[in-house]
This record gives sequence, structure tokens and C-alpha cells, in this order.
Amino acid sequence: MSESLTPATHLQAASEAVRQHNHAAMAGGYGSTPEVSRAVIALVEMCARLPQAIDHMNGRVLRDLGAGTLAPDDGTAPGEHAYGAETALVEARVALAHVLDLLQAASGHLWHLGMVFEPEEDEA
Repeated sequence: MSESLTPATHLQAASEAVRQHNHAAMAGGYGSTPEVSRAVIALVEMCARLPQAIDHMNGRVLRDLGAGTLAPDDGTAPGEHAYGAETALVEARVALAHVLDLLQAASGHLWHLGMVFEPEEDEA
């Protein structure tokens, strides 16, 4: 991973990867349930990492607010939008926690469906 890319660039690349996934899934679909299981595990990992990303974004906006460098284009006080964004991002973290719980439950079920049985040499 290139450390010279900005945080927003990394998230844009992740968004593009999801778009490419969707196109690949529409074009040929998943080849098997174990492949779906692998994809759900990737979603679990992604969702588990998003709260930290949100914290970094919130921190930057609040630091800029504290430094007096925010200037809303609609003439309102900077805190109105900074705190509005903070509230929405905190609520997004709560919603993500629920999504993560659901994805982990799905992954647990898929684990039981996605195991590939390979017989031992003496069973073959």
C-alpha cells in the first residue's frame, strides 16, 4: 500500500473496488457458496475498519473548527456544519456496528455452508 496517497484517495479506491465487484457479480455471478463466504468475510473486515476511518475524519473536522479554518459557503457559523457532520458520523458508527453484527452472523452461517470437504488420503 502506498503511504503517499491521501486518506480520501484510499477510500475512493475502496469504493471503486466495490463498484468493480458489483460489475463482476452481475457479469458472471459468484461461482460458489464458499466464494460468497469469502466475500462476506471481506465485508466484515471492511465494516470493522470503518469506525476508525470515521474517527479520523471527525477528528480532522473538529481540529479545523478549533483552529478557525472552516468557512461555510452559506454564511452559517462553522460549528453548525462541523457539529452536524460530527453527529451524523457518530450515528453512522452506531449503524455500522449493527451492520457489522449482521454480517458476522451471516458469515457464521456461511461458514457452515462454505466448507469444502476434502477426504483424507486414507479415505480417498
